[in-house]
Amino acid sequence: MSAWEGVVSSIITPLKNRGNAIDAEAMRKYCDFIIEKGVHGIFALGTTGEGPLLSLSERRTVAETVVAHVNKRIPVIIHTGSITTKQTIELTGHCRDIGADAAGMVLPYYYRLDDQSIFTHFQRIADAVPDFPFFIYNIPQSTVNNLSPALFEKLINTIGTIAGVKTSNPDIFQIMDYISIAKERCTVFVGCDHLILPALFAGARGIVSGNCSALPEPFLDLYLAFKKQEFERAREHQAFCHKVENILVQGPSIALFKRTLEFRGVKAGNVREPNRELTLGETDNLRKSLKELELV
Repeated sequence: MSAWEGVVSSIITPLKNRGNAIDAEAMRKYCDFIIEKGVHGIFALGTTGEGPLLSLSERRTVAETVVAHVNKRIPVIIHTGSITTKQTIELTGHCRDIGADAAGMVLPYYYRLDDQSIFTHFQRIADAVPDFPFFIYNIPQSTVNNLSPALFEKLINTIGTIAGVKTSNPDIFQIMDYISIAKERCTVFVGCDHLILPALFAGARGIVSGNCSALPEPFLDLYLAFKKQEFERAREHQAFCHKVENILVQGPSIALFKRTLEFRGVKAGNVREPNRELTLGETDNLRKSLKELELV
């Protein structure tokens, strides 16, 4: 298996003190839990990991903790994307220096940017942190900026260190365009759990899933059935993963991931404001829904 394929878990960041501090010890134990389930890689400090809500210092601490504790057991991608090019360069250089396997970078957010601005952003980063692979992370519903297929092609034709794209844009046609452009040059990871099987059939090499942060088993079942060409079983697993997605993406999703882990005996801690914790009623409904699927 290539280093850049399979099921990559977009992991949570355990927080303590009402979400105001990193819980490094819980982070280490949680990484062990995820690795023991058999995932093929870790994506830290992304959307699920509340990376954009953490300070630059906290992001460095989490990156150092994860990379050191995983210790090359599986590949680690550290999300270094930021609203500014300068901060992204700083975090990416740190990511390289601590021994991560790659960086992941969301497109700059809040301000609407044209393709030239986005191209220059990634070119600046590649020039500042040479010879270090990175993934472009496309989630336009959160960033307001979308990685067009034309821009993706221009980027991978120009920047040799792009390892691929992780796309959470629920547009199967754009995913197929990425796959057609990438060919064997780089990896397309799909980040929309309801599109995993169609994307794999189209040629995606794997998934980066937030729901996998709490419940990796269904996603591994789906991927492994596909790889074994057990397509009827894969379709069944895709339908089951869609049920999981319907439970875990409703409402305050980060808290849903963390409470699900707590149900499984994994200390996950609090969320960082403005994310909010679940109400007692929401917690009871979550437990009931997961029990109905025999997941807790």
